[in-house]
Amino acid sequence: MKQIIITFFIILFTMQSSAQVDTNKWNAPSPDHYSFIKYDDNTLTHPAYLDSAFKKLYDIKRTHQGKINIIHIGDSHLQADMMTCVVRNGMHSFFGDAGRGIVFPQQLAGSNAPHDVHASSNTSWRGNRLTIAESNIKTGICGFGIESASKDANIKLHIQNDAGIKDSFNKLVFFLGKKASTYIISDSDLKVPATLATKDNIDTPSLVFTSTNMLSGFELKRADTDGNGDFCFYGVSLEKSESAGVLYHTIGVNGAHFDQYNTNQLFWQQLEALNGDLFIVSLGTNEAQNQHLNEQTLNGIFQQFVAHIHQIAPNATILFTTPAGSYYRAKKPNASLMTITNAINHFCESHKIACWDLYKISGGKNSAPGFKKNHLLGHDLVHYSEPGYRVQGQLLLAALAKNYNTYVKAHPYVAPSNKPTPPKKGPQAKTTTLPKAAVKQPNTAKDNVKAKPQPIPKTPVAVIPENEEVPVSLPKKSKIKVKYED
Repeated sequence: MKQIIITFFIILFTMQSSAQVDTNKWNAPSPDHYSFIKYDDNTLTHPAYLDSAFKKLYDIKRTHQGKINIIHIGDSHLQADMMTCVVRNGMHSFFGDAGRGIVFPQQLAGSNAPHDVHASSNTSWRGNRLTIAESNIKTGICGFGIESASKDANIKLHIQNDAGIKDSFNKLVFFLGKKASTYIISDSDLKVPATLATKDNIDTPSLVFTSTNMLSGFELKRADTDGNGDFCFYGVSLEKSESAGVLYHTIGVNGAHFDQYNTNQLFWQQLEALNGDLFIVSLGTNEAQNQHLNEQTLNGIFQQFVAHIHQIAPNATILFTTPAGSYYRAKKPNASLMTITNAINHFCESHKIACWDLYKISGGKNSAPGFKKNHLLGHDLVHYSEPGYRVQGQLLLAALAKNYNTYVKAHPYVAPSNKPTPPKKGPQAKTTTLPKAAVKQPNTAKDNVKAKPQPIPKTPVAVIPENEEVPVSLPKKSKIKVKYED
């Protein structure tokens, strides 16, 4: 009987130990399976470069406190948010949801918006995006800008996914330009409309509004109808002020190049306000439309882009991604993608920057035929279907989880214990003496005894297991079709 009891407690201890180990692990869901994808290669190069970001994520997971600002910058592959929503939702499920992040009402600029961003207005707006340099309308933090001369113009925006589920937030960070003006913010969930004023030459950000209750949308209207110039709008960050977790900002512009971001001063000026901890850079598809790419020129463009990030966020880390395969003029796989992929990899290697090589992972030169054969490419053979974007998001999420788990395993959390350890015995035991003032001195005139130095007890450390993990949920499939500009 005694042996049975001992065996039972051994098994119970083993099960508890296994459970404790499992709670440290980020179990991202397995990506959808396609034969052309090299799942064994799905990892990051130079992941140690991201240690500060992984540490911040681990601290958030362990303590349920703090936030990390992730800023994902790209082109049309990001504007529709079909890839990035998978990554964002997966990170929110495991680390906590600190908000939807930066959004823009692309509908009012005549462009396609993410599925969950619904915007409307009582008037028409003049719009522009950073790929159209000849326009007089400035573009800012989202790569877009809209203006209206109408005195009673408003912007209504709410967040609701394809299943009809509304998101919530209680902190709104607006970017409205540098002209002083007064605005009214209202919503059905806001008991009393709020009136806020911006100041001249302040747009970092223009204004911040925090509600006492959670909102799923807002209406923004300018109050001073005789105000200074047009009503300008560049973006709003939707956040949860009291929630720990990930604030994942997605910035995507149809047709965008690296150098178009590089030359947009307002973009970088406003972007600084997001206090980015990790920048993910997913560009290159539009550069690859040039069949005469020069790696030396690309290297200079990458260097300038990184310099901008380091200027606005000196302590941030960067993760470059390579574009997946696509076709050139819908006729043949685009060979220039190999050139830009090599350029990105060589740049990251020389600067020891983290890189996720989607081009290699999805088959290299066979990437585009693989996507096409499995009906994962869109009709233009450059953009992807929703399942195509979904598997890319799943792959990136899995790669991040894999390297995060490696970091956590190599950096287990330890906490000091208040329980002292008895001093060592023996002739080789070392002691540390306290300052004279801290040692109680005997009355030598009375008992003539010398004071002996007292050792300071050393404090042991104990490994603390991590909190229970939260299952990851992925967004439901949408049937919405997206139209992209050239």
